[in-house]
Amino acid sequence: MLEIEEALDLNDHPVTVYRSKRVLYYEDIGVTAQEKYLSQQAKTDVVRRIKIRLDKSITEKLSAVRIDSVAYNITRIYTNVDDREMELSLAYVN
Repeated sequence: MLEIEEALDLNDHPVTVYRSKRVLYYEDIGVTAQEKYLSQQAKTDVVRRIKIRLDKSITEKLSAVRIDSVAYNITRIYTNVDDREMELSLAYVN
């Protein structure tokens, strides 16, 4: 799990910094055709979906995920409160 922060570089230009927050244990679930279609409508490209335990501190705007040294932005969060699980739709960081 990564936290997204805004910082300034040496030339005082704003840059996005990904700071490691904690380790996530996840289950990889497949991307459905409907998810692909809806993500293209929203001008994002979902490449991976994972299932994790419920964590209300995870947001689409301030959180990201790194899996096997590849960083992903969170594009959609589906919460299943009864089973205490969350599904995260992930897209590559641009």
